[in-house]
Amino acid sequence: MLSIFVEASCNRYVRDECRFCHVYAPLKPLLESREYWHMTPDTAGLMAEKIRSIVPLKDLAKKEINLTGGEASQNPHIVEIYKIFRTLSHNVRLHTNLDINSEKSNRWERLVEITRLRGRIDITLYPTVWESRQRPLLGKIIKLQNGLIVNLIYESLEDLLKQINILVDFFNEQERQKFIPVLELLGEFHARLKKTIVENPQCREDDFLDGMGDLENYVSCPGGFVFAVNAIPSFHVNPEGIRDMTSLPFPKDIYKVECTAIRGVIEIMTILQTGEMTPCCDVGNLGCKPKFGNLLTDSPEVILQKFGESQKLMTSGALKNLKNMKNDKAGEWVEEGIPPFCV
Repeated sequence: MLSIFVEASCNRYVRDECRFCHVYAPLKPLLESREYWHMTPDTAGLMAEKIRSIVPLKDLAKKEINLTGGEASQNPHIVEIYKIFRTLSHNVRLHTNLDINSEKSNRWERLVEITRLRGRIDITLYPTVWESRQRPLLGKIIKLQNGLIVNLIYESLEDLLKQINILVDFFNEQERQKFIPVLELLGEFHARLKKTIVENPQCREDDFLDGMGDLENYVSCPGGFVFAVNAIPSFHVNPEGIRDMTSLPFPKDIYKVECTAIRGVIEIMTILQTGEMTPCCDVGNLGCKPKFGNLLTDSPEVILQKFGESQKLMTSGALKNLKNMKNDKAGEWVEEGIPPFCV
């Protein structure tokens, strides 16, 4: 997958058009120039042209392109940007908080247009604005497209259970026969999670995962609608934009990130508006230093060279991280700039 930042954390809590611009940590030092805050179609076109000429990126693009950022729908050029990246892949999706004032919003009209162009809209559920804004618009989204991914960012198991209940209530209000597989999946998720909360409310992450067992996170419905739910633990992030390596729901557990790039396999590449690339979906908060080139300024040959150099650097740092863990130095950063628990 290619995860492409088309928008900074610009005015992300204003529910309609961007009226004034500012960028929050951790992106601020990476996006000092305002020209990068809203990606333009010209920049998207340069990126697409370069991606076509670099085989590993071209292959990732064919699998999936995720247009993301602070709030991608606030980019006034997002429809044109979608069209450009659609030339690289039949599977282009846009991630949004769906925290939009109404159907009269330009942001909403852009999302509708993208669904008409066969793009897919995915969301992160926000319980604080669910009833007022997300729920009514999501009801319309699932009528406009044939799939949906919902991300649940949870601070505790009780918080996760509440969000599952929100989704159960929502799909019970829809065309029930169409979404029976979704309700069955959510029902099983609820039952297993509830059992863990009752029997072991202060459980560690391994206990939580054992309790969930082999439950899949996606289902197909009659008519072809595909639904997936991702439960993602929340992390505290310090003022410098670096996150803690223990999650809020499971504070006793070091969170190890098994980076596939270290093993020589790139499954995801994140591309910032500046063109900087790193094979990590948490590009800012983990603070991984090795970069895989700049898509806008480097030649294909230079980028491929940097792929190899950065992978070697990450492998070296990961080995040092493992040694540190064995020697009671688990929280120390290594000179290669690999986060302490990336292995």
